[in-house]
Amino acid sequence: MNTKIHEYIQSRRDEIVNELCELVRIPSVSCTAECERVLRHTKELYEKNGFDTELYEDYLLAKYKNGEKELGLFAHADVVEATGEWLMCENPFEPKIIDGVIYGRGVWDDKCAVIISLYAMKLIKELGIDFKSSITSFTGGSEEVTMQDAKNYLKAHTPPDFSLVLDAGFPVYLGDKGMLWLDCTLNTELEDLIDLRGGNATNITLGKASARVKYSDVLYGELLAHAELEVSTRNGEILINAQGVSTHGAAPKGSQNAGGMILSALLGAQSFSANDKKALAFLDGVLNTYDGEVLGIKASDPLFGDTTATNGVLRVESNKLFFTLDIRHGSSYTSDELIRLIDATLTKNAISYRIKKENNAKAVSADDEYAVACMKAYREHTGDTEAKPKINAGGTYSKLLPRSCETGMTTKYPHHSLPVGHGAAHQPDECLSIDGLLEAIEIVTKMLIECDKNGK
Repeated sequence: MNTKIHEYIQSRRDEIVNELCELVRIPSVSCTAECERVLRHTKELYEKNGFDTELYEDYLLAKYKNGEKELGLFAHADVVEATGEWLMCENPFEPKIIDGVIYGRGVWDDKCAVIISLYAMKLIKELGIDFKSSITSFTGGSEEVTMQDAKNYLKAHTPPDFSLVLDAGFPVYLGDKGMLWLDCTLNTELEDLIDLRGGNATNITLGKASARVKYSDVLYGELLAHAELEVSTRNGEILINAQGVSTHGAAPKGSQNAGGMILSALLGAQSFSANDKKALAFLDGVLNTYDGEVLGIKASDPLFGDTTATNGVLRVESNKLFFTLDIRHGSSYTSDELIRLIDATLTKNAISYRIKKENNAKAVSADDEYAVACMKAYREHTGDTEAKPKINAGGTYSKLLPRSCETGMTTKYPHHSLPVGHGAAHQPDECLSIDGLLEAIEIVTKMLIECDKNGK
């Protein structure tokens, strides 16, 4: 049967790639009308292949009806905005294929998972695999911002006995860090800093920023000394642009906040406003570090790893600086405990805030029978008997599902050959290996088969 599964997938390579590219061509940025269109398109794909579907306002269900036990496949078809400078394709929503790699917004996060779910179900049905369970495939339309799609689903439906969330890496992830998103405002009015802005999404570390500052000859000269910044003048203002390194907010290692670059230069300038220096000093640490220490929440635990705190959006509104915080944490704190600690720190620094998103860390046991079944399938496929399950720093539907594991969408990562800050999820030049995608379909199918046999 393993040979049949492999041959089935390889024989449909062009079909799989074309269907993924069609999904990418729909610019389904989260919380826009295009999300409805991408769900309708996905509905047509499933129905064309003989599956019953149920389309709701912000999610789609496709069904393989077979047995009483129900397994779930969860993917999302909404994407983040295609910001930044794209080098490999002119239009991020017109995918380009170069040397076996697809470039385009959403090819990795997470439209490839829609295709994996579809073909895993097709394989099981069309190859006549001995499979006793039913499968529900969920495609969401608002995962990137609110996860309201999954919340709506859970209000109306009983979740599967076990679900695979296709929005991580291999082999499997037992759970997720907790997440706390804050919209913050520095309430001290600024004098010299007219504007400082950049970013569109809380969960993308700020990679590009610009500022406008009141002009003085001395300040202009001081800022020109910073070779990493682009500094010019216009209409009695100093204009500053910075290019940092953007990453997903869940994995900030190697990132460089462009707003932090500008802020550090201004705070280091002797002629910059004393009022603004005092007001912005705390923000310097917030933007230029990501371990949470300046917020009073630095922590680590054996299962979930280090707490991280990143910034994705900056802007000045009515002479006050607005900024976002994306905090990922383990079981060292609950969300309530984090909020109490952060409240004290922010209040002390004249910052008000609004909670945008919060949830606690969550994990299933490594001994969970379905997790064991998934690991068995992965080890047998790859021969990697030392592979161990992981914990995810990102936020996926798994946080909301009572019994689930996350797994991967590719086994190859061509983005490592691109410039820093390019190629990965949420970055410019987001890309996906076609061979890696095909192997992922094979592995996920085998995980489902093993869960059908061994899970309870």
